[in-house]
Amino acid sequence: MRPGRFSAALLVALACPPPAAAQERVVTSAAPEAIALTVYRAPYGDGAIDLRWLDGFALVTETRHVRLPRGPATLRFEGVAEGIVPVSAVIDGLPGGVVEKNRDARLLSPASLVDGTLGRQVTLTRTDPATGRKVSEQARIVAGPRPGVILQTASGIEALRCSGLPEQLTYADIPAGLSAKPVLSVATVSPQPRTATVRLSYLTSNFDWRASYVATVAPDGRTLDLFAWLTLANGNPEPFPTAQVSAVTGRLNRVGTPRFQQAAGALSLSCYPLGTTSDIPKKVFEPAEEIVVTGARMMAMAVAAPAPPPPPPPEDLGDLKLYRVPERVTVSARGQKQVALLARTGVPFERRYRFTVAAGGTFAPSPTAVVLAMRNRKDAQLGLPLPAGSTATYAARPDGDRLLLGTGKLSDRAEGERFRIAAGTSTQVLVEQASAAPKEATIRVTNATPSAATLDIPIGRAGQTIEADGKPLEQVDGIATWSPTVPPGGSAELRYRF
Repeated sequence: MRPGRFSAALLVALACPPPAAAQERVVTSAAPEAIALTVYRAPYGDGAIDLRWLDGFALVTETRHVRLPRGPATLRFEGVAEGIVPVSAVIDGLPGGVVEKNRDARLLSPASLVDGTLGRQVTLTRTDPATGRKVSEQARIVAGPRPGVILQTASGIEALRCSGLPEQLTYADIPAGLSAKPVLSVATVSPQPRTATVRLSYLTSNFDWRASYVATVAPDGRTLDLFAWLTLANGNPEPFPTAQVSAVTGRLNRVGTPRFQQAAGALSLSCYPLGTTSDIPKKVFEPAEEIVVTGARMMAMAVAAPAPPPPPPPEDLGDLKLYRVPERVTVSARGQKQVALLARTGVPFERRYRFTVAAGGTFAPSPTAVVLAMRNRKDAQLGLPLPAGSTATYAARPDGDRLLLGTGKLSDRAEGERFRIAAGTSTQVLVEQASAAPKEATIRVTNATPSAATLDIPIGRAGQTIEADGKPLEQVDGIATWSPTVPPGGSAELRYRF
């Protein structure tokens, strides 16, 4: 072929791009249509929830509708949880499957705006604090965002916020690749254009939940009503609106994974005032405000909301238990949500007094803890797994008022187990101990109440040998326990060796 013809053919080939079907397109799913949220407790979570550090996690399942072109495409799922574990993501419903999966780290923030606008024009506005007059000029970002932002203006090179005047930058547009929401992107190939229903499931950190029990003792002092709240905590900046929520109780064999660090943050600026940098301390400006993406305000409904439906019984999930919230709820960003966990009425209980003693030693008469002992059985109006949580016990008065008796904690209790909740302290049922001889001691209890008092006195630690005069002591949770019933105004003694 002659050189002239070869050059012409080459120009024609360069001028004609590949067919559109072979070019990869970007498809964005802005938000899910439906969300299911299953929350797992922190393995050793106890006490109040701290939103700054949540060691539980959640399984998020989102349903989305996406319009896929024919051929290769990048599908971007916007609005996934910030704490997503990318390797855990499972995607169903794509006709061509998943070719590649990425967690996009570049979120919209003051720092990422500067980083994405390096070398480009921005508008610099200064405000004179004395006159309030604002002056704007064009500038170009030549360096930043850490440890400061360097601008080139008509006056020369200068650092942002080092002139002594209030300053702000205005950007013409958002740099490519930045998103106001966390993004999970996948590469896929569709054999033909179609609208697909996709289900995205993934694990995310920064979740936890607690159970909070409220017991109300009936005026007759024989039964109580037991109600429990399920408190969900979401430490992510993303909300989960109208989600189908479940909670799992029990401990999983869980291996820790490193938290995903997003490439976004506040813009922290620093500069040196006029003078020599060797003898003038460095001045650090306060961090610039974060960019907050807000939605439209929702007007509160004036009509009172209907009473929530009763919570269903828990379901088996292997050796774990699954509690389903019967109605859809919204779990707000960096917030907590309380929903009903269980409700039982007319639960019989036995009032007992409890005091734990160390083997040996001597102590003066001491008050005892009042506990309400119950059996977790169906014939006792219970018979369901009780997850660990806090307890608050009240006494119902004949006039309708309620008085607080005590607060405490409840450990996980399976069906059929005995358990107890705290109901205050008694200064009329007292326990004292004296050391009679080496490796021997005597416990004495007194009852100044007008009714007989049954006590539970664990002695020593689990597995320790305790030999009492008379009949052997009962082993409760591996600890030798003395359980005398003391008549009104009476007393009882126990001599033991250890």
